[in-house]
This record gives sequence, structure tokens and C-alpha cells, in this order.
Amino acid sequence: MFVKDFFTKMSKVFKVIFFSVTLIFASCSVVTEQKNSDLPHQPSKNDSIKNMTKLRDYKRGGEFYPEFPLSENDSLEWPITYEITMEFQDIKNLDVKNEIFTSVHTYSSYRSIPNPYQWELGKEEGYGEEDYMIDWAHSDDFQHNLKESELRFIDDPILLEYINPNDSIFFYDNMVSKEARLIDSEFDLKWNLGNYPFDVQKLLFEFKASSDSSVVQLKPSKHFESTFVENMKNLKEGYRIVGITHRYEYQEIKTELIQISPELKRPTILQSLIFELNVKRRGVVLFFKIFTGGILSYFISCMVFLVPVREFETRVTLAVGGIFGAIGSMAFVYEVLPVVNVFTKADAINNLIILMVVFNILVLLLQKGTYRRVNVDGKYIYEEREFTAFKKLQDSQNAFFISLLSFFILLSVILLW
Repeated sequence: MFVKDFFTKMSKVFKVIFFSVTLIFASCSVVTEQKNSDLPHQPSKNDSIKNMTKLRDYKRGGEFYPEFPLSENDSLEWPITYEITMEFQDIKNLDVKNEIFTSVHTYSSYRSIPNPYQWELGKEEGYGEEDYMIDWAHSDDFQHNLKESELRFIDDPILLEYINPNDSIFFYDNMVSKEARLIDSEFDLKWNLGNYPFDVQKLLFEFKASSDSSVVQLKPSKHFESTFVENMKNLKEGYRIVGITHRYEYQEIKTELIQISPELKRPTILQSLIFELNVKRRGVVLFFKIFTGGILSYFISCMVFLVPVREFETRVTLAVGGIFGAIGSMAFVYEVLPVVNVFTKADAINNLIILMVVFNILVLLLQKGTYRRVNVDGKYIYEEREFTAFKKLQDSQNAFFISLLSFFILLSVILLW
């Protein structure tokens, strides 16, 4: 009887569990279906290919941007990609007090479209050779941004086309057209002195496309890397070039709309390729040059702890000399640096020196209060008092090492910051 009741109860329990699991599963299915229904329709891979094909047809049809009709026999595909490489020969007038420098460099651009370009559609439609053979210079599609200046020299471009197999040494991959130019021009420089005197300055050289990014794209050459001369004639002592990097920028021109399909208009977007010539200052030499006076002033202020506490006047003389030396060192640094609205490492080091000199003076006053002059039976004796909170600083030897240790720890933090 007991066994029968037990199985009856267990049967009811299993029914409840089964019903609960079924209900939970059904609820999850409903929620999942609802979530899936809320998601936007994701186009399939075939849909994406069809859309890309349509965009390609729009570009080549001539009715939409760039409005240059092409036949299926035309090898031209949008966008045209220009690969650019730079060779830096010299940098002149690079000085922290100048916001303009002069660069002597060459740049070369490569593309897979020959110059002149044979327009197959024009040829098929019976145009004259002067019409279907299009003179297409690289400078028609992008420009090297230069400062307007009297001290600017731009040499004529050197043109080279892949015509016979002997030309292959000048090209790579599918590139068949090259233009090279020599530039000797002034450029603007925005100094970043946050890490002075251990700063790295980026000298910027910009190339900007003349047409929308769907038609013209700029890239650094993947075969010929940009280079620089190790020992430049006019690069000032104390600077050295550590490398060349690049980045991209895009400018949206909202006033220039382009029609890229029957339904879609959008603003023109121009791409810029910016090469960064990284110039590093030899900061160690400059550090000792401009901060030696301040550091020596701090050490002079530390010498107060080597003088007996009772010789208060001698201690005060050393402390005053230290603080005047620290202020003089700060003035020298600001004489070397232009006025900048950022807090630099040089500012932090100057402030640290003055702070530690003031710290030494405060410890000096604390130690002065340690000994009180008392008249006992007509004789003056020194009575020692103890300040519990500053007990270690009352001892000159401890104060000396605490001050030095604090200074070098804080200086290391600033230099590593």
C-alpha cells in the first residue's frame, strides 16, 4: 500500500515538472520568435553582391557620379588608387621658437591606369584619337598641400610609364604609371611641448584627393616605403628623426552633393593621406643643460641638514640661497621655452625643485622649534622638545635622507609620466 501511494505521488510530481518545462520552453520559443521578428531584415550574401553590381553599373553608366561613361572593355575601375611614397632629404629652420620649417623632399605616386588613358567607349563610338586618348596626370586627382610662400620651389614632375619590359624595375604589382616631384617649401608646425624636453614632434605632409573617396583613394606605397636621410645637413643639433608614420583624414563637404544612384544623394567626402615625420629631441643633454642649476640649488638647500641645529643663521643663509637659485633656474627655462598654454614636464620639474626647497625650509623651522633656549641660574641652555607627528624629521640625518629620497622618487615619476 505504501509503495502504491509513493508511486502515485511521484507520478503527480513528474507531471508537474513536465508541464512546467513544457511551459518554459514554449515561452522561450515565443520570445525568440518575437525578437527575430523585431530584428531588421539582414540582406543575404547574394543581395549584397547584387547591390554592389548595381553601384558599379551606376558608376560606369555615366548618368551618375562620376559621370564618366565606360564600356565593358574599359579596364578602369572606380575608385582609382594612388600609392604614394616620400623621400626626405633635408629639414631646415626647425626651432622651438619657429612655427614654420622648410622641408626638401621628393614624392612619387603610382597607379594602375596609364597616362594617357585610352577610353575604349569613346573609341567604340567613333571619337577622334584626340578625344579618346585622355591626358590624365596624377595631379588631376590629388594635390600635395603646400604653404603659400616666396620660399617655395616645385620642380616639374618626372613622368614614367610602363611601356616595355625594361621599365619593370620602376614599378610593382599592376602599377603602370608613375609621377615624381621635388619639393623645397615651407610648412606650418604646431608644436606639442607637453613632454618637453623629451618630446617627439610630428612634421605633417598632407596629400588631399580632388574627388570623392568613391572615385579617388590615396594610400602609402606598400612596396616602396617612405625614407629619410639619416644625417641631414640643416637639421639642428639635438634633433633626430626616428621614423615615418601615416594616418587618414576625411572631409565632408555638405554643400557639394553627388548623385550616386537614382534614389541616393550624399555630400562629397574627400580623403587626405597625411605622412608624419617623427622628430625626437635629444632630451638627456637638454635636461642637464637647463635643470643643472635648479638641481644644484636644491642640493644647497639640503646642506642645511649637515649644519648643526644651533647654527641657525648659517642654515638660513643656505636655505635662502637655495630658493633664489631655484627661482633663477625656472626663469632660465622659461627664457628658453616659448609661452605655451600646456603644463609641460619642464614645468613639473621646476615646480618640484621649488617645492622641495620649501620643504627643506619648513623642516628647518621645525628643527628650530625642537630646541628652546632656557635661562637656568643665569646660564642659557637648550631644552629639547619632541613633536610626535614629525619625530623623524627632527633628526637632521633622517631629514636629509627623507628629502633626497622624496626628490628622486618624484623626479622619476615625472620623467616616466
